[in-house]
Amino acid sequence: MDSFSLHHAEYYVSDGEKLSRDLTNKYKFALIAKRSIKSHNQWVLCSGNAKFLITQPKTFDVSDAITFTEDHLVDPYISNQYLSLGINSAVNIANASKTFVNTVCNIALKVKDVKHCVQRVCQAGGEVLKPPNVISDINGSVETAIIKSCIGNVIHTIVDDSKYKGSFLPGFEDVDNPCSGCENPLVTHIDHVTFACALGASGKILKWYENNLGMNRFYINSDEDTDDGFVIDTEDIGIRLKAFEYWKCAETGLYSQGPDNSLKFVIAEALEGQGPNQIDTFLEEHRGDGIQHIGLHTESIVNAVSTLQEQGVNFVEPPYTYYTEVGKLKEMEEINEDVEVLKKYGILVDNEADPDTDSSEQRYLMQKFTQPLFDEKTFFLEIIQRFGARGFGSGNITALWRSMQAYLSEEKS
Repeated sequence: MDSFSLHHAEYYVSDGEKLSRDLTNKYKFALIAKRSIKSHNQWVLCSGNAKFLITQPKTFDVSDAITFTEDHLVDPYISNQYLSLGINSAVNIANASKTFVNTVCNIALKVKDVKHCVQRVCQAGGEVLKPPNVISDINGSVETAIIKSCIGNVIHTIVDDSKYKGSFLPGFEDVDNPCSGCENPLVTHIDHVTFACALGASGKILKWYENNLGMNRFYINSDEDTDDGFVIDTEDIGIRLKAFEYWKCAETGLYSQGPDNSLKFVIAEALEGQGPNQIDTFLEEHRGDGIQHIGLHTESIVNAVSTLQEQGVNFVEPPYTYYTEVGKLKEMEEINEDVEVLKKYGILVDNEADPDTDSSEQRYLMQKFTQPLFDEKTFFLEIIQRFGARGFGSGNITALWRSMQAYLSEEKS
């Protein structure tokens, strides 16, 4: 049986040193490894089980990125197919304009059997960018392969590191005396990954992940329709959400290191006829479909948000009417959370997040979005804390949409 977890997420950016500094100083990640090769500088950061790989090219000429030398191809771990700008014409970032766009491009998956995973992808008609290959150093060996997702510039590095004792992967140099981001993490693991895609693409995406990686549909809300997904269509909001996951107990596929043993991916698309909106803004500034945000789980969202704000992290704030909406005050009181503290930090609460539960136990979640991390109004982070809830509540989805929309509108004015 295959079993997977999320190994790391890769950022491909023009200023990796600045992003690494922000993640360590502001977000309290620990720098645990780094490396510099002819074409790229890289930094590895962690907080709990969440690992980010920051990759910065030393040249921003797209044609150079696509024509790396053979020496570069055999360099441990990194290959031209591994990088978002090196994935042939299918990558939206390396478009005709030759402009560099900061992006999160790779969700690396830890597996038990790389060859079996790649075989499944081949049988399903998926694209394998790099076949299975074993790399090693003094800490042991790792088997890797790379597959291309059907979503924009997204790729998945497949990793079996069961025979490796290093902090990350062969070829990376461990950092001496890293800070406490791994031992005393502000965030513990990656809760979910959300993709922004063009209208009508979600069905194809769901089918691809089911066929290629054995993932299944996950109903994120009790109001979700099987065919249409979870739709919010009001005067100022038009969004369709669908999600998929894989459970640890399944025959093949993915599982997370999180407490609920599932790895969730969410697909977001704007409804037809919408005016300017955050999904279309992402697609325009990112040059196509891609990873819109990553949800980071915390054991204390109040502590996490207050600490992040003190360190200079900018968040988008909920609508001022959020805490006075009908039933919202009662909802917060029922879960015994301090309403004034939640209002102070702009934290959203939802206790209607689970689609299928007969349990009388109170289940809820709390969330907050950061502002985009890049100059482009594309990728951002979400801080989330779950109390038994596995889905996503409609009230929070609406409020989060409005808060991000208000921020983008203010930025344009």
